[in-house]
Amino acid sequence: MNIQNARLLLIAQYAAPYEGNFIASLKTLEVILKEKFDCEVAYVFPKAVYSLPWMQQFMLEHRTFFTCNDVRHSYTELEKIREEYMPTLVHTHFDGYDLVVNKVFFNGVKRVWHMHNYLSYVSHPLKAMYQMWCFLQHYGFQSRNVNIISVSDEMRKFVERWQLRALHKSGRIQYIPNGIDLSRVLNKRKPRISDDKFIFLAFGGRNSSKRIDVLLEAGKELIKLRNDFQVFITKGTDTEAVVNNYFQGNLPSWVILKDQTEDIASLFNSVDCFISSSEHETFSYAICEASVFGLPVIQSDIAGTMWNAKNPSTRLFKVNDPLALCKQMNFIIDADKEELEKQIQVTIENNRRDYSLEQWAHNVISFYKQI
Repeated sequence: MNIQNARLLLIAQYAAPYEGNFIASLKTLEVILKEKFDCEVAYVFPKAVYSLPWMQQFMLEHRTFFTCNDVRHSYTELEKIREEYMPTLVHTHFDGYDLVVNKVFFNGVKRVWHMHNYLSYVSHPLKAMYQMWCFLQHYGFQSRNVNIISVSDEMRKFVERWQLRALHKSGRIQYIPNGIDLSRVLNKRKPRISDDKFIFLAFGGRNSSKRIDVLLEAGKELIKLRNDFQVFITKGTDTEAVVNNYFQGNLPSWVILKDQTEDIASLFNSVDCFISSSEHETFSYAICEASVFGLPVIQSDIAGTMWNAKNPSTRLFKVNDPLALCKQMNFIIDADKEELEKQIQVTIENNRRDYSLEQWAHNVISFYKQI
């Protein structure tokens, strides 16, 4: 595709309270497209995001459309946007708008689906049958003539398997890892005024993916060996309930629940090590930001985050194995600080080079040119 003077419509099922790395990624892509290729760029979001403070500012600087919150009923609104804006390329983020975009944008309009979410199989037999039918429709039959970007190689393979079952291939499918806003974390680390506690940090979220319960079990084992540590856990979807249920409402002193914050550097400056105990991830902005900030990372050995496994300040443990996690937590507390700092500097350089927003945007533009 020749993207010179192209008209791009970026459609995102996104309504988070903060811009985060995702919106920063889109902004960076827009800047490069406009400066180097004289493109026009517009956005579509669900109306749920309209009143958020970051969106109020975003609308002042970017051409923005909105659709109803239930994307299944956004057909008419997207038709109006098509007639008004007349895009030459439509790029959806997350999966909510994929199928309706297929119905609305055709006749020469290039379509790109961007897979961010982890897709897993349910265990209930009847639900599993329905889910498999949905996957076959979405990523099998409906992906015909669609170009697909996946944020993990695992998800790229997932789509290819369903396309084989539908006996066809999409236009193009490629793994492009996410990028992070380096300004949020790079060179923000300050010497930590430490007490006698080594502090771990984990981000909460839906426990079926984040598996905070595995971290709690690991901490319960570690406290039998030593008491010179704490675990900070940010509140997520069901994190408070998981933690309180695990300890029956009587939290030990080594567990501290923290509110979520946009000031990620301040949070990182209060801890010594980041832990990802997840069972499922597609990329993990959190791991990338923590590693570029300069924290050693302990992470489960899942496919979606193995891109960080090559780094010397990363420690792996077998997923869902609290004893293996406990062992790595114990190791990092006693690690030689001078040697660990050397490893951290190598990791910072690797990840700042490979996972910047600019690198991500250039990878996406290269993909556009090949479709």
